Amino acid sequence: MNRACVIALGLMAITLSPLREANALPDCDAWVNNRVPVGPGKFLVPAPGRLVTADMNQVKAAGVQIEPTLRARAKDYPWEHEIQIALPPSYGRTDQRFPVLWVTDGSMLFQLATALVTSCAGQHMPEMIVVGIGAPPEAVEETQMRRNFDFSPTETPGYEGFGSAAHRAREKAGENKRKAEGKIAIDRFGGAPRFLPFVTQTIRQQLAHDYRMADDHTLFGHSGGGLFCTYALVTQPQAFKRYICGSAALAAGDYEVFRIEERYAQQHTDLAAIVFFGVGEKEALDGNTLGIFSSTARFAEILKTRAYPSLKLHFRAFEGESHVSVIPPLLALGLRSAWAGDAGPK
Repeated sequence: MNRACVIALGLMAITLSPLREANALPDCDAWVNNRVPVGPGKFLVPAPGRLVTADMNQVKAAGVQIEPTLRARAKDYPWEHEIQIALPPSYGRTDQRFPVLWVTDGSMLFQLATALVTSCAGQHMPEMIVVGIGAPPEAVEETQMRRNFDFSPTETPGYEGFGSAAHRAREKAGENKRKAEGKIAIDRFGGAPRFLPFVTQTIRQQLAHDYRMADDHTLFGHSGGGLFCTYALVTQPQAFKRYICGSAALAAGDYEVFRIEERYAQQHTDLAAIVFFGVGEKEALDGNTLGIFSSTARFAEILKTRAYPSLKLHFRAFEGESHVSVIPPLLALGLRSAWAGDAGPK
């Protein structure tokens, strides 16, 4: 692994569990079922708060080319981001262009996304370039603060209405604990309106100059990244062809993405996108105060009522999965659904 192992992701800690015991990447069905084989009759099943992923040596052995990391800072932005790039196994053997999977929380999810796409390519989706954007390793202590800023649509941290008092109490207790431990405060919000064009314009244009990227882009984000994914969908739907929004914390910013969607619906009669919303079934009762399960489901319900002729909408609640354990099957099934019946760019 090339990352610190424990980083806050939304409401709980995530510990990466690389499959060092296995000699080859799991197949696509293993990711979907979240039962990754590590030996004859043996499976690695994620414990609460743990994310099953693959070792980068396995990914490289499968022919994936990991490019040198890049650093970039958006204009007037408070920090720079690290950009990680993985080229598919056939990239060096052809002159074709490849669709691109953009992964938020690259410091945590780039490794998993690259392994999973490599496992599933040629079965349910084409080979893809994978681009991860996130905090650099030396900023690990700031990761949660940075992602809160990057992904949130407004400077409002929480929400009003039913359940908001419990949420504020929980957040205050968390901040007091971080302060007592001498940790950085998580109190910066509202960066999404600047972070989105940084990704879709600055970084994309730079990478398109250096790599054979097709005009076929998929955005994947989970938790806070799921909020950002949803925000991108309703503010710049044309920026990506496919959206995979996992366990989206849509109450953050006082439900601003719902207001943005409402304004979009008043001004447009169509939404041309392929969208997958997913959430872990256990998230409904895991004690979070942001209503992740309910807000994700409600947003999908609202989009369905719009009856947009060009919108292909998918939703899945994953039985038995929690906020972290759901990530591999959510991404695997999300990609399968997003590419169903689509041969990709010509």
